[in-house]
Amino acid sequence: MTLIDFPIERLNEFFRDHSFVIQNPFGDGLNEKMNLTVKVQLTGVKPMISVGEWKDFIEYTLFLEEIDSSFGRKIFGNQFAVLKTHDYKISNTDTTFYSTTIKVNDILRNFLKYWGMDNYVTCRRIVNNLADVDPKYMTESLITEGKYDGVVRQLVKDVLNIIKYQKEGEFELPEDINNEMVYSFPQIESEFTIELSLQVSDDVETVDVDGAYYPEDDVIEILIITNPNLNREILEELHFELNELIRHEIEHIIQFERGDNIPKKEPKAPLKYYTQKHELQAQIAGFKRRAQKERKPLEVVIRSWFNKNKLRHRLSPKNVEIVINQILELS
Repeated sequence: MTLIDFPIERLNEFFRDHSFVIQNPFGDGLNEKMNLTVKVQLTGVKPMISVGEWKDFIEYTLFLEEIDSSFGRKIFGNQFAVLKTHDYKISNTDTTFYSTTIKVNDILRNFLKYWGMDNYVTCRRIVNNLADVDPKYMTESLITEGKYDGVVRQLVKDVLNIIKYQKEGEFELPEDINNEMVYSFPQIESEFTIELSLQVSDDVETVDVDGAYYPEDDVIEILIITNPNLNREILEELHFELNELIRHEIEHIIQFERGDNIPKKEPKAPLKYYTQKHELQAQIAGFKRRAQKERKPLEVVIRSWFNKNKLRHRLSPKNVEIVINQILELS
């Protein structure tokens, strides 16, 4: 795959804030007419054969955002339930979502022509943000995937609400937000609090986030160190970091509630620590959440984290690959 160069990166900035509306995403033969709102992200350029000639196809990820038909929502829901994922990679010969992607291809290609790019386009990944699945088709993996979204969303929101007004200090959540003493969610048996520590440092280029769950105290500790020049880009990065970290720690809470076999003393060797079963499960949960929010492939998100946090994980390049491969095999 060829890396995308300017001006496509600028186009992705545009696409982040704009949507396309696709009429009748299942074809024009249905009696019920419907409109599907989608977003796209350009991801690469790949040579492919078209009418006997090699041509550069622009690859993209498609995000299903809204649909004005309960029937259409149910169709998509059932399709993704059968596939057992809300994040589906499309191969060259796959026709599962052909009726939808062919219409997106047409709109996207015409749009790119205005930018002087007369390339064919092809969808390589489709992400279901409609998240409406017929219960009879639900699988355990899909149920778990979305069950804790509301919990994570609320906790991320509360932490960011503190950061809007404070850059430094020690805070106890939810008490410092709404005077409640503990967090209580129907999805989770345990009640817990968050001990939030905010720091500022010139040594941090953007933002550094770390955390831990202490079951004996029912506490999630979160440490956030930000560059003094806190701006919109850093806040966006922090939003992604918090989604990953908090979902990771929520997974540990779930593990303790299930009675999983978790050692009282963590291994000191980095490779042993990161390849523990319970730690791999938490990493998968956090990275999947971040990939969904950041709208990037899971492997890209994982590799970015390990590249950024070399001082934290202290893994050799060889051991990083071992950990990443185990995460991907289990995800």
